[in-house]
Amino acid sequence: MSATDVQVHADLDAVDAREWDSILAPDDLQGTHRFARACRDARIEDAVLRHVVVRQHGRLAATATLTRLTVALDLLAPGPLRHIAGAVRHAHPGFLRVPFVLCGLPVSFGASSLRFAPDADAVAALHAVARAMDEFAEESGASLLCFKEFTAGEADRLGSLAELGYFAAPSLPGCSLRVPWGDFAAYLGAMRAGYRRQARAGLAARRSVPLEVTRVDDLAPECGRIHALYEQVMDRAEHRLERLPRAFFERLAAEMGPAARALLLHSDGRLEAAAVLLHAGDTLTFLLAGIDYAHNREHVAYPNLVLEVVAEAIRCGATRIELGQTSYALKTRLGGVPDPRWIFLRHRGEKRRRIMRAAAPLLFPQTSVPVRRVFATGA
Repeated sequence: MSATDVQVHADLDAVDAREWDSILAPDDLQGTHRFARACRDARIEDAVLRHVVVRQHGRLAATATLTRLTVALDLLAPGPLRHIAGAVRHAHPGFLRVPFVLCGLPVSFGASSLRFAPDADAVAALHAVARAMDEFAEESGASLLCFKEFTAGEADRLGSLAELGYFAAPSLPGCSLRVPWGDFAAYLGAMRAGYRRQARAGLAARRSVPLEVTRVDDLAPECGRIHALYEQVMDRAEHRLERLPRAFFERLAAEMGPAARALLLHSDGRLEAAAVLLHAGDTLTFLLAGIDYAHNREHVAYPNLVLEVVAEAIRCGATRIELGQTSYALKTRLGGVPDPRWIFLRHRGEKRRRIMRAAAPLLFPQTSVPVRRVFATGA
């Protein structure tokens, strides 16, 4: 066996789940074999998946899932450019729609699918994954390659991709909240007065409706109702890589078990909003939201949903919440802190590679999110 050995599997079931998960941190649910299985079985956007296992000297060094997907190149572009591109696509459906091979799952949850063992030669393993991507792109006729959704710290480890013709571009920032409080009252009490007034106004509106909150530890019976509200959110989404089918919610429930749960907000027995969460160890991830927009404004449903996510994190002992890549104005007012995300792109053709790199500031602009001093202390 060579120092670095690569296996690429079309069938995830051919990969030993325990070995795949052996290099993950305890709270890394999105990196698990079973999370990848949920994405595979949901058949999201007709994506074609490959699963890469890299070993060095016979020991697992890295894992990654590759996705072949057709993506609108203007996905992250400013609104006016997306509107123009959308109008052109009415007459020419393929305009700026390009076949990609992504190093990543076909879901937009702000996390990568690339994992390294702590003792791996990360550069050699990374280049092995990049070669697998090249081969998959050649096989599937994709012209663009993209490593997607890395935090700033993770992106530092991918610097050697520049040697292979990749360039870095900003993605939508994540948003996270550190949770040092023992109860929800302490969270509110730590806020500066103006932000506390806003939060309490939302809570007062919730009591006046009233909105009732239920935590559901088994998603399966609620998948239909939650997915219907998720569809309303996607109808209004500014950026959309994929639209998840109901099957994803069902497979998430089946694969993740009690690690996946939901918060449901009801009024008069009607479901007004829902949050799908993942919890393991110290981290609670706000994965998906569903909103009934017919009553959202009068019920202040979405702000109360996010406040309830914070309350749930405190109840379950999480010390960090990953709040996702949207609704920055609200989430930062509640204490969330923006966290940059990066993607790495390469066109297989040298000439188009230069053109895309030159157009990158227009196609992939930096999203500016304010950092607010929400808390009176350093909380």
